[in-house]
Amino acid sequence: MGLSEWARDHLLLVVGLSLAFGTLTVVSVLGVVGWLLLALLGVGGASTLGTLLPLFLLGLVAGVPGTVVALIAAAVGLAGRASSAVSGKTEFAGVRLGQVATYVERESDLARLVGLSDLVEDFDTRSPEQRADERIERLKDRYVDGEISDYEFEQRMQRIMDEEGVHRDRTSAIDDELRATERN
Repeated sequence: MGLSEWARDHLLLVVGLSLAFGTLTVVSVLGVVGWLLLALLGVGGASTLGTLLPLFLLGLVAGVPGTVVALIAAAVGLAGRASSAVSGKTEFAGVRLGQVATYVERESDLARLVGLSDLVEDFDTRSPEQRADERIERLKDRYVDGEISDYEFEQRMQRIMDEEGVHRDRTSAIDDELRATERN
């Protein structure tokens, strides 16, 4: 088990350690600053704090590095927790992001020029065939509802396959459904 996994699994302990070391550091800094102020002002309490000065310095020597290490471990643990919580949603988010990018690219010349779909391609875990099938499915629904003509349907379907880089040598389930719809 690596340090990051340990920090993720023991996040509460790591946060507690960072709070403890942070408190030790703050108390030590306040003790040293208080002793310096009292010594500069010439007040009698400086000798009392002076006896505690070695403890304050020891607190600083242990507290500062301990705080830094504990805060880094807490950040790593928290990032690990957040990453594992998001990983189940990543595939869905990537699919949705890919759909939005494809739509924006169809509607905007600037997005097409930039290649927005290519930029978010890493987030979309679907294959080009799956993306094309989904887009064609939505197009088919519009065709069946009578929103677009046969010619427009064929043109848009070809454009989708060209945009996704899909060349169909085989018939897909969508093609079979389209043929069945056309027969009816």
